[in-house]
Amino acid sequence: MHLFKKNELLKIGHRGAPTLCHENTINSFLKAIEAGLKGIELDVQLTLDKKLIVYHDWYIKINPNKKIKIENILYSEINNDRNENCKIPLLIDVLNILPNDCIKIIEIKSKYISNTKIEYQILKIINEYNIEDSTIISSFNPFILYRIKSLKSNIQTAFLWTKKQSQLIFNTPLWIWFCRPDGFHVDIKFLDIYLVNWARNNNLSVMAYTIINQLQLDKAKKLKIDGIFIDDPYLN
Repeated sequence: MHLFKKNELLKIGHRGAPTLCHENTINSFLKAIEAGLKGIELDVQLTLDKKLIVYHDWYIKINPNKKIKIENILYSEINNDRNENCKIPLLIDVLNILPNDCIKIIEIKSKYISNTKIEYQILKIINEYNIEDSTIISSFNPFILYRIKSLKSNIQTAFLWTKKQSQLIFNTPLWIWFCRPDGFHVDIKFLDIYLVNWARNNNLSVMAYTIINQLQLDKAKKLKIDGIFIDDPYLN
């Protein structure tokens, strides 16, 4: 599957369609597809019982006064008091409702340099669902991407980067020399023509996140990048 077409800005639903439904939920992903987006982006991380859930934040509220790390809670405890429309799905729950031609961009959330085995689980699911050609694995963590490439060299990967809220002390795009990704996914606030040209010179596809208004969309078009992650599927 050719993920990037010449002279076409690929539009990906950022956590589905969060302007229409609660982000990273089944309804949100369905709305993104119904609106005509070419694909969806989602976040995955491991629970205490090693379930691959689709959820962005490191912590989750289990009652109004208490938050707990996702990695310290069982999946069975997560959805106890959640509204049906806000239930947190497993990765396989999302894959089960996506059409075959939908592009899947799976962001692995992990702060660990050491191996937590999350890569093995994701690659196993990608293989079982036969979606290797329509999937990109992304992460802010270059060690995750390095292990992905070591395990399966032909899977597409992308290094996520922003100037703020770095997961690593050494925060630089130069991590690409270590993890050898196929793509570079950059915070739209910090993307400019010099960074785009640098990425192109290193044979990287370039996508920007998160487009939330017309000004940012116009910037992405002007820079002639390959794709964007967008909250509102009807923003043109």
